[in-house]
Amino acid sequence: LLLSLLLLLLLPPPSLSASDSSSSPPPPSPSSAVYSVCSSSNPDLLGRYSHTHYVDSAPVWTNDEGMGIWRHFGYWYVGDYSEWPPVTYYRCVVGCEQGGDEPPLKGYKTKKGYEGGTLE
Repeated sequence: LLLSLLLLLLLPPPSLSASDSSSSPPPPSPSSAVYSVCSSSNPDLLGRYSHTHYVDSAPVWTNDEGMGIWRHFGYWYVGDYSEWPPVTYYRCVVGCEQGGDEPPLKGYKTKKGYEGGTLE
């Protein structure tokens, strides 16, 4: 009995089958693109954004000030990523492909209630 328990401990765990509903697909691979915000009335939004991590299999880009570019339910947002949940300042609403792997370069409008001006 002791030998059989030892053998069970030494055996590798069984692998999950492809039909296992608890497994999730690997996150998409973003390009090595670095995004830049060149014009904004909020100086914290200015600068370079680098890919840092994934949330719900969607890539997130952040800058040195804690601002971020992220996708949520298929739509792209820009705002304060230093808080959770992130605070949205802009969202892509004009000509934005839903569910894209990388953020659109145009089409962002201020979120209702945010007085941040334009974003380019």
